Amino acid sequence: MSRRSEGSAEGTDESRDGSPDDGQVTILVIGFAVVSLLLTVVVMGVTAVYVGERKLQVLADNAALAAADTFVELRPGAPGAPPSTVLDDDAVAGAAASYLGTVSAWAGTPGLALAAPTGSPDGRTAEVTLTAVVHPPVVNLLVPDGVPITVTSEARAQLGR
Repeated sequence: MSRRSEGSAEGTDESRDGSPDDGQVTILVIGFAVVSLLLTVVVMGVTAVYVGERKLQVLADNAALAAADTFVELRPGAPGAPPSTVLDDDAVAGAAASYLGTVSAWAGTPGLALAAPTGSPDGRTAEVTLTAVVHPPVVNLLVPDGVPITVTSEARAQLGR
C-alpha cells in the first residue's frame, strides 16, 4: 500500500515541476486577447471614419442641391429644348453655407469648412466641397488631431414643364 501512495505522490510532483508545456495555454490566451483587442480598436477606428465620411457626404449632397436652386438667370435653350440655368460661384458658396447653418452642421461637425472648388465650374453645375475632421475612439490617442476627410458633391438644376 505504501508504494501506491508513494507513486501517486510522485506522480503529482512530476506534473507540477517537470512538464515543459506548463503555462503555455496562459501565454496563448493572453496573446489571443491582445490580438482581439487590437483588431477591435482598428475596426472601431475605421468604422468611425467611414460613418463620419458618410455623414459629411450627406451634408455635401444636400448643400449642393440647395445651391443648385440659386440660379441667377435662365439661358434660352436650343429650339425645342428647355432653357437652362446659370449659376454664380458666390451664390453657390453662399447657399451651401446657408444650408449648413440651417441644419446646425457648423456646430455639430468638428472642423467643418467649405473648401475649393466650391462654386460652379461650368455655370450650370453647383459643386460643393466640404472638409471635416473625424476623431475615432481609442485611436484618437495615437492621432490626436483626428483624421481629416474631404468630400465633393455636384448638383444641377433641371427645369421642367
